[in-house]
Amino acid sequence: MSEPILGITNWMHLFRWIVKLIRDEYGVDEKVLTRNAVLDGGIGLTPEQLEQVLDHIAETFELTFPENTLNETVRLEDLCTLTAWMRGLFKKPDFVTPPFEERCRSLNNVPA
Repeated sequence: MSEPILGITNWMHLFRWIVKLIRDEYGVDEKVLTRNAVLDGGIGLTPEQLEQVLDHIAETFELTFPENTLNETVRLEDLCTLTAWMRGLFKKPDFVTPPFEERCRSLNNVPA
């Protein structure tokens, strides 16, 4: 793991890291990047840019997001809690359906 993510010990730290990523890489104003911000159309990123954000998170945290993750994660908080859960920093989010959970677990070593 790279040095900047070593201090991430809970989902709020992870949320802050994702906000900074989107702010710094895509110039999105932090005022828009709230927990309830809608990913698709609400934060001003194209679908391709959202995929790039997922790719960056996946690479940084050594995760593999299942296909159609952006269909499962509606809000910025959803993306954060999903990532935190897959890294063992948070309980399984309520929006994670059993089929999606199975896909996440088949691609990653998600703690029980």
